[in-house]
Parts: sequence; structure tokens; C-alpha cells
Amino acid sequence: MADQYSQAIFSGAKWSMITIWYNRCIGLISTLVLVRLLSPEDYGIAGFTMFFVYFFIALSTVGTKRYVLMEDMTDENKLHSIWSLNLLFRIVSAFFLFLSADWVAVYTSEPEIAVVIRVVSIIPVILAFHNVGMDLFEKNFNFKMETMMLMVAKTLGSVCTIAVALIIGNYWALIAGVILMAVIEVITSYILCPFRPRWCTQYWKEQWVISKWLYLVSVSGYMRSRVDMLLLGNILNSRNVGFYNMGQEFSWLPFTDFLAPMNHGAFSVFSKLKDQDSLLKERLYSQMALLMFLAMPVSFGVCAIAEDFVYVVLGEKWIDVIPVMQNLSFLMIVMTMYMLIQTVLILKSRMPLLFKCDCLAILLVIGSFYGSGYDDPDSLSFVRLLVGGIFLVCVTTVFLLVIRLQASRLLPVIFVPFSVSVLMYFSVIAVVSEIDSHFWALLLGIVTGVFVYSVSMLALLPVSIRVIPEYRSIQAKIGKIIRTPMFD
Repeated sequence: MADQYSQAIFSGAKWSMITIWYNRCIGLISTLVLVRLLSPEDYGIAGFTMFFVYFFIALSTVGTKRYVLMEDMTDENKLHSIWSLNLLFRIVSAFFLFLSADWVAVYTSEPEIAVVIRVVSIIPVILAFHNVGMDLFEKNFNFKMETMMLMVAKTLGSVCTIAVALIIGNYWALIAGVILMAVIEVITSYILCPFRPRWCTQYWKEQWVISKWLYLVSVSGYMRSRVDMLLLGNILNSRNVGFYNMGQEFSWLPFTDFLAPMNHGAFSVFSKLKDQDSLLKERLYSQMALLMFLAMPVSFGVCAIAEDFVYVVLGEKWIDVIPVMQNLSFLMIVMTMYMLIQTVLILKSRMPLLFKCDCLAILLVIGSFYGSGYDDPDSLSFVRLLVGGIFLVCVTTVFLLVIRLQASRLLPVIFVPFSVSVLMYFSVIAVVSEIDSHFWALLLGIVTGVFVYSVSMLALLPVSIRVIPEYRSIQAKIGKIIRTPMFD
């Protein structure tokens, strides 16, 4: 049984990473072209606009996917009903997004945003028609279909974005690409899945009992992760918002492209174990050990190579992105921990507690941004990092008390990769500081980081396994590639 669940998580991670890495390759090509065609101001306007789009999407999200994954779906009317409820919320959300356009323009002191907001208000309506039957594939541990859908949408959307950028050369290229991707995603979901949703209200009352908290958690979760963008629109000009937005995007690349996909199948697996407390905890320890094993080095690594990365990939006009990347890279550790905490609290029906945690984070960010008096991306990104650290300590303490995990098993999972990652960081800094070429510094910095962390962890594995038994599965996977002895 354990092997079945491990294989399910691995399958989810595999297909999710195929999706993300493919889309990132396409997106990286697109970005490398677009950063030379568009200005930081363009990215600032587009980034802030999309914040509001996805905020209103979060406001209209009734937890469709999580509801399907958590509940018995033998009655098709349940699928029809949750799709209909989601459709209603999305249409209402789009209407209010359209009406908010003038207010957003006044708030940001950017008059042109009003027109953009009215145009992109169509996105929630488009996504409302997404085929809910696609979620059944994931429920049954079939992650391939969603991968195909997202890959097609990203490819065609990126081509459209570049084409429009070449013609008009401003932020409308980014907007056009996002709208097209939404259209293609919906169309592809009906091509890949034979299920055909229809209007139904039969289970609305029953579904709302669960969905109301999924709804609140969706809204609070989005605000927690992106409230900084909301505040920056009022604190910084569009150019500095563009620097912050670009720094955030690239500093979190390893999380979105690697760490989050590694956890993609966890919700489906944990949902099967939610009534088996001891087995759920063991699976949680194992997943946390794996994610911390990976999150620590990539966070420290991004910080170490940020300067050379910006010069080589983005160009000199983006050098103000460097400190933002360095500061925000460490939030990947916070996001990785919270990703697991969020999953378990939802499955344990502790969503009110999760909502309160999100509200705490939002209040901390608002208070620190306005209370600090800073008005530059560098300082504000550092404030965001400090808030993330405080939030992580608070939430981890609550999690330990509520789920009753053992601190003696959790702390080594964090401390061991943290210590080795610090060693790796200073090794990379020592190497890149001696190289004048940013290209070679970036290349050798990455090689040094991978080498130092890999060799150090391989050397420590026999000892680490004694305090972190979850590392045994990691050692077994490594052993298939490199002959390493197994230790009891």
C-alpha cells in the first residue's frame, strides 16, 4: 500500500514537472525575447493587472478541484453541480472585476490600467467553463491529461505573446497571451475529457458546507502570497513594481518549476489517508524530508547566483532586480513548508485555522510595508522576507500542536539540509567572486553549488539516516544511479 502511494506521488511529481519544465522552457524563450522588446513599466502594468485578475478568480473559486479530490464522485450530478456553482461565482466575479477598473486605476495612479482591467475581466468567465471532468483524472492518479492540456495552452499562448509584442511592443502583448492561454486551456479540457458538464443545482447546499471554507482559504491564500503586489501598486511606481515582479518571478522559479510539482500528487494521496492518522503522519514526515532536502539548496543557490543570472539572462537594464531576487529566494523555504501544512489542515477539516493563519500573514505584510516607511523594491523585498520568517515560526508551532507531530523528527529534517546549504552558499560565493565574466561565473557557480551540496549530502547520508529515517528512500533512489551503501 505504501508503495502504491509513493508511486502516486512520484507520478504526480513526474507529470507536473514535465508540464512545468516544458512550459518554463517555452516561457524562458518568450521572456528572453520579451524583456528586450518590453520595458519594466510594461511588466509593472501587466503584473499589477494580473494580480487583480487572479485575485478576483480567487474570490470566485469554490474549491472545485479539492472538492472533487476529497469527496465521493460516483454520482455524476455532484460533478455537474460543483461545475455550475463554480460557473456562477466566476461570472459574478468577472462582473465586479469589470466594475472595479476605475478604482484600480485611481489606486495605482496609472490611468491606462482601467482599460486593461476591463479587457481582462473576460478571463474569469473563460476559465469558468473549464471541464470539471479533468479533475477526475487526478483523483484516479492519472496526471498525464492535465499535463497535455497545459502544455498546449502554454505553447500557443507564448507564440501569440511574442507575435503581438513584435507588432505593438507594449504590455498588451502580455495581456493577449494570458487571454489566449485561458481559451486554449478550456477548449483542450473538452477535447481530452469525454465528460460534458451541464447546469445542475442539486447538491449546492451540501457542497457549500465544504466549499465555503475552501472558498475563504482560496481567497486568503492568494492574498497571503500576493498581497505585496497589491500594496506596491500604491507605494511604488510602475517601473519599480516591474522590478519587484520580475525579481519575484525569477527568484521563485525553482519553487514553481520543481518544488511545487514534487508535491503535486500529495493532496490526492493524503486524501486517501486522512482517516488513518499514523500512516498520514509517516507519509507527511517523508514528504517534508524530501522537500526540505531540495528546498534548502535551491533557496541558497538562487541567492548566490542572482547577480550573474540577471546580467546574463535579463540584461543590464534589469540590475535593480538583483537584491529582490536575493531576498525573496529564501521565501521558497517558507512556501514549501506551508504548502504541506496547508494540505494537511484542509484534509483534517481545520480550514478555519488555516484561514486565520493566512489572515495573520496578510496583516503582518500590510503592517510591515506601511510601517517600515521604505519606498524601494530592495528594502521592501527584505521586509517581505522578515515577515515570511516570522510567519513560518508561528505557523509551524501551531501545526506541531494541532497535528501533533514530533519536533524531534521534524527539526533534523530542516537543520541538516540547512547546514549543508550554508556551506554550499559560501563555496559558490567564493568561486564567483574570483571570476570577471558573468557568464562563466553563473555557469561555474551552478556547477560548484551542485557539486558541493551533492557530495556533502552523500557523505552525510549514512549518519543522517540515523536521525532522519525518511532519508532512506532518498538514498535508495540515489543508489539506483550511484552505488551507495545502505546503513541501518
